[in-house]
Amino acid sequence: MGNTVSESIYSGASVIVPLADVQHIERHDKNSVPGIMVITRHTRWDMDHDLWANAIWISEPEAAAFRSAWCRYRSELESDTLMDLSPSKNEIMAGFDRAIDAIKNA
Repeated sequence: MGNTVSESIYSGASVIVPLADVQHIERHDKNSVPGIMVITRHTRWDMDHDLWANAIWISEPEAAAFRSAWCRYRSELESDTLMDLSPSKNEIMAGFDRAIDAIKNA
């Protein structure tokens, strides 16, 4: 059974993007305007100009909101495959005990 996500479409001030179509995001300076280029499954590479054709451009500060929404979407979608890197209680206490022993033996 697949995971469900709370929001699958980003609807911002200047763009509406189906998050499932997003392949990756690239940071760019476009005419000195900071922002991101959103590469979707519909974006193609233009060999003549050596750049993405028909990519979605989002300027800051909306770009930050989009990145946040996309990361939240991906984390919800992949929650069962993401590794939990937090230490267990036993690992924390073992590390504490080793530190105390090292101090005593110093």
